[in-house]
Amino acid sequence: MDPRLRAAVDASRHWYDDVFALHGIPVRVEDGLWSALAAPPPWHSAAKTLEPAVGTERVVRAVAGLEHCAVADSFGEIEPERHGFQLLIDARWVHRDPCRGAPDQMPGGWSVIETVDDLAEWAAAHDYTDVLPAGVLQHPAFRILALRHDGSLVGGAVTHDGGGGALGLSNTWGEGSPTASGEVLAAVAALHPDRAVTDFAQGAELDALLAAGFTAVGPQRVWVR
Repeated sequence: MDPRLRAAVDASRHWYDDVFALHGIPVRVEDGLWSALAAPPPWHSAAKTLEPAVGTERVVRAVAGLEHCAVADSFGEIEPERHGFQLLIDARWVHRDPCRGAPDQMPGGWSVIETVDDLAEWAAAHDYTDVLPAGVLQHPAFRILALRHDGSLVGGAVTHDGGGGALGLSNTWGEGSPTASGEVLAAVAALHPDRAVTDFAQGAELDALLAAGFTAVGPQRVWVR
């Protein structure tokens, strides 16, 4: 397996482990399949493949107790349509090598969220309410980034350091396409110098990341029912 793909899948798995732990939701990992043992937080899958060739039937069995849920196929292999699932996301994992000569500070307007009130404002603006509880602010793996113009919150992103080979970047949002402008990547490089970065994206966001120096390393699909 391409080590960049391995790093991307591992970073996603560590994010899931930490987010579900923040919510007190138990999880299980068995023979390359990650699954939640209770309903997941918003915008999160109930099962995730961690290795190729896990098989559609095993994924479906893992979420049999949930009438409505999502499953993440990290290698683009499963075919759960006959079990009532529809394809929601057809994306690509992306990887960028460490940025040499990282800036000493984040670009103007960027900061790290530090208070519960600012976290609530960020979550409401990003449609992410109830996803990241207040405990995330004390968790050493997470950095929630905010972009403000003239005091108004206009964008953001999240980094997650699961301790593996690559830093996870996710939830990039905002006006003026901060990903395409490279501002968010400069902010990430300032916070985490000399770290490879991984994410997944589709459409215009994928195009922007590729233009910013990322490489597509494999499919990432999410199915819902």
